[in-house]
Amino acid sequence: MVSSALRGGNAVELEVYTFAPDWGLPTTGPFAVKLLAWLNLNGIAYRQVIENRPSKGPRGKSPWVALDGRLIGDTDVIIATLAERLGLPREDPAATPRAAAAHAFQTACEERLHQVLEWELFVHPAGFAWVEGAVRAELPRPLAALVARAMRRHFARQLRARGLARHDPETIAALGRRELAALARYLEAEGWLGGAAPGEADCAAFGQVAPLVSWPMDTPVAAHARADPVLADWVARMRSACGL
Repeated sequence: MVSSALRGGNAVELEVYTFAPDWGLPTTGPFAVKLLAWLNLNGIAYRQVIENRPSKGPRGKSPWVALDGRLIGDTDVIIATLAERLGLPREDPAATPRAAAAHAFQTACEERLHQVLEWELFVHPAGFAWVEGAVRAELPRPLAALVARAMRRHFARQLRARGLARHDPETIAALGRRELAALARYLEAEGWLGGAAPGEADCAAFGQVAPLVSWPMDTPVAAHARADPVLADWVARMRSACGL
């Protein structure tokens, strides 16, 4: 991507820092997928910078951006900042029942479904095997094993504190399938979360669902996502609309 955009006479210099690509996606980070989708959907040019150490970002999370040299973290803050800077409209979640529903689905995907995604990636044996392999590709073997186990403990503790990991694996899988089923039924009826065309809520939900549909690991909620034709079709349509 080029590193400048022009809207309404205002040029911006934008660098987007994300985890490395994999699974056929431009990055493995769900929130980075969301941000790249939103930028592409709105025709905002940027330069993607691969950075696998989120501690380097302003909030210790991936992604973050450098906007005209200023570091900004959190995708909601980034999107709000760019929308205001470039004069892009954003729908009030309370404006219409459709907008409220889209906001509710975005929250469900970025809270509950994201926790399930993290559990399947970092705690489920099949997901963790991929994590171990990814860490080994970056670090010497003895250190890689220590780092991978530390990552697993970190996410297991976080997910237990938030409540999800207090359930057994079968319950966690059922919770994830329930979120996906609700999303699929709504998309089947309406086509998009955002209305007649994909919007910010679609980008947010896509950020969580696209990795599940795309990764090769045999985890139960990801398998359910891949098997649902409505979700598979929506992910394909989002990738086409956003150029991802």
